Amino acid sequence: MPANVKANDGYSIRIRRGTINCLGVEILRLAEESYTEILIVTDEKVSGLYLPKVIMNFQECPKPDGMKLRVCELIIDSHEGAKNFQTVAKLLDDMAGLGLSDKCIVAAIGGGVVCETAGFAAGCYMGGVRLVLVPTTLAGMIEASAWQSAFLNLSAGKNLAGMSCRPSLVICDTEFLSTLSPQEYKSGIAEALKTALMSGGELFRIFERGDVRNNIERIIECCIKYRAGLSPEMRTKCLGYALGNAIESLSGYTVQHGLALAQGIGITARASAKMKWCSEETSSKILNALSKNNLPSECRKFTAREISQSLLNGRKISGSGFELVILSEIGRCEVKVIGANELEEIILSGMTAGNVI
Repeated sequence: MPANVKANDGYSIRIRRGTINCLGVEILRLAEESYTEILIVTDEKVSGLYLPKVIMNFQECPKPDGMKLRVCELIIDSHEGAKNFQTVAKLLDDMAGLGLSDKCIVAAIGGGVVCETAGFAAGCYMGGVRLVLVPTTLAGMIEASAWQSAFLNLSAGKNLAGMSCRPSLVICDTEFLSTLSPQEYKSGIAEALKTALMSGGELFRIFERGDVRNNIERIIECCIKYRAGLSPEMRTKCLGYALGNAIESLSGYTVQHGLALAQGIGITARASAKMKWCSEETSSKILNALSKNNLPSECRKFTAREISQSLLNGRKISGSGFELVILSEIGRCEVKVIGANELEEIILSGMTAGNVI
């Protein structure tokens, strides 16, 4: 069923199938000028599938009397390795080359990389212009919708540069999900499961049953509501997040983010039980949920030492050590502070045999 969710900052997140067919109407409601500029930022795949339909929709949709509309498009690389300052700089130069004003509306149509890169550029261009996010992947719908920030990768690691970036509107059209590859879809399921484990309740029970496909709109809605309610400091303190980012970075971004995340969750679950941070029952519930939804629970590509070194190069170090998010029970997160000299051993304790997919 269609749903509207209000984020903490008051903007709308609309979840409904088929919104792509009325995208022009939805976005032009934000227009405040008689002359309106729309910049569509997307990637090669999404462009081939949807861009002609989107442009035609802008051309044919009803417009206020006297409105003059200019629609431009820019194609960027959607690979995680391209989510960096070089891509943003090129995007900003191209926006200036198109002669866009500070009144333009940037519509990012694509996965998480497109949404974050375009969001970062929108936040920079001429001091900030309006932004509409139209995530086309399940991971993007869950991740991009409720965050009022955009992150870029640095050579030292993933998501180390960030800025505040509040969209004016987010549109989640589940029709996009039919064009995802099996790996992209599975990556999104991992993102949703992470949120389900943290929130517990009805959302987690869907994953316990393995009944995801029949409840996808409900899952998106529940994930967005939960994440929108997190405090700013907790938004990057998510189960498996740091370990997943480390595995993804070590792979040169060849491992899908969600699949790296699932491995991080599995490692954390096993280590937590061995460290007595959670019960064996809680650890088993986490691992069984991963298995039930055909997600990996361990990492065989990299050693505990490689993962710990990658983490120590990242941003999760506090004055007293590394901050690891664990589940003490389903629906209850805690942050454990681990000394740098203990990190490798704890990761190693979570890398024992498990379900590898």
